[in-house]
Amino acid sequence: MIRTVRLIRSPLSIAGMVLTTISAVVFLVVFFADLFGMHSNPYIGIVFFLILPGIFIFGLILIPLGAWIERRRRAAGKTASEWPRIDLNNPDHRRVAVAIFALTMVNIVIVSLAAYRGVEYMDSTQFCGQACHSVMKPEATAHADGPHARVTCVECHIGAGATWFAKSKLSGTRQLLAVSFHTYSRPIPSPVQNLRPARDTCEQCHWPAKFSGDKIRRITEYAGDEKNTPSVTTLEMHVGGAEGPGDAVGIHWHADAANEIDYISTDDKRQVIGSVRVKDRTGAVREYAAEGVTPEQLAKGEHRRMDCMDCHNRPSHQMAASAERAVDSRWLAPRSRPACRSLAAKR
Repeated sequence: MIRTVRLIRSPLSIAGMVLTTISAVVFLVVFFADLFGMHSNPYIGIVFFLILPGIFIFGLILIPLGAWIERRRRAAGKTASEWPRIDLNNPDHRRVAVAIFALTMVNIVIVSLAAYRGVEYMDSTQFCGQACHSVMKPEATAHADGPHARVTCVECHIGAGATWFAKSKLSGTRQLLAVSFHTYSRPIPSPVQNLRPARDTCEQCHWPAKFSGDKIRRITEYAGDEKNTPSVTTLEMHVGGAEGPGDAVGIHWHADAANEIDYISTDDKRQVIGSVRVKDRTGAVREYAAEGVTPEQLAKGEHRRMDCMDCHNRPSHQMAASAERAVDSRWLAPRSRPACRSLAAKR
């Protein structure tokens, strides 16, 4: 055992012990600092929860590697090298064995904490929206200002389950390389391909069948004249739904699980629909084809099952259709607040 201890005194093993010790201490300090909310910079998370655990594991690998190299060096010219003899009845051997076991348990705890915190950090909105800010800044800004600001990115883009978790990490590796070498698309192409079906993500919170009835929506716009004359457009939205037995009605007829709507888009933006196939709850099938579309175009097009995202295509990254619409929405919000306060005062 004394001989084994001497083997890990090689320069490579000592370097591994230094890396492991330093990275373990720094990680634990930063872990508890993060636990108490003492930092908020997204790059600190990348360094300490992704890079530092890698250095820790690299140091652990260097320790036995250095001992192995040292053994090979000392055993040069011999036919074989002996394995160390461990005798737990020997007090020295026993103390070293207990120390190694205790340090191994500590290392397992540190690696487990690092892995858990690293995965948790990579699943945070902060990581998705700020760490890659040059890529995702517009989407992160719209998300923070939208109705889904408290919903994390992974809840919609990944969802639950090990299969999609693994797919997301593989896709994330590709995206990390694209960001590192500046090979990502500018702007980010839309629609997002291979997005998880909305029934696995959106419908964990929203239930289309229960959104019944009509909704009134008022859109206020302001003219470019001196008085900024307002005009109001009132829309009655026939949302419908499928509450109770019978066929669904309204817009959400398309989202009823009993109805299957498949379509083929002949362009990469899903704006040109070549054909539509509808199967209702009775099993009746209807097919529609656009004029002038050839079978070759349909064969090359994208075949897709319609879901929520085909209509609500930017639910978490809402952007105004024009600069005028953006100004109108911002102008309307402050003007409505005094009326709400006066109404509350009257009550």
